[in-house]
Amino acid sequence: MNRATVRKVFVLGLVVWIVGAVTVALTTRSGQVSNTSVYDVGLLLNGMGAVITVLSWLMALVASAALGRWGWFIVTLILGLFGVIPMMVIYSFFGPTRGWERAPQRPMPVG
Repeated sequence: MNRATVRKVFVLGLVVWIVGAVTVALTTRSGQVSNTSVYDVGLLLNGMGAVITVLSWLMALVASAALGRWGWFIVTLILGLFGVIPMMVIYSFFGPTRGWERAPQRPMPVG
């Protein structure tokens, strides 16, 4: 899996989470819920969005490990524990796209 796939899953989770939050906010007036079924759908969307966002974070960890980019893996792991959304924004724009490749070695001249 590559960074573009991780980014798409993250954006999907973020959009679902925002739609759920807006739905919950619109059905709540003065601390009272005006429509409980719509409120429940908003809560469900909130939860689904959070799960998808955490899944994108796990995908970023797996992708970093698969590429052998252990620095990115550690940074993604530690910062993701403090806040998944800011870490995934950073990863989406600056995360690794490929692993470390060794420069081809030229043979030593003989004689």
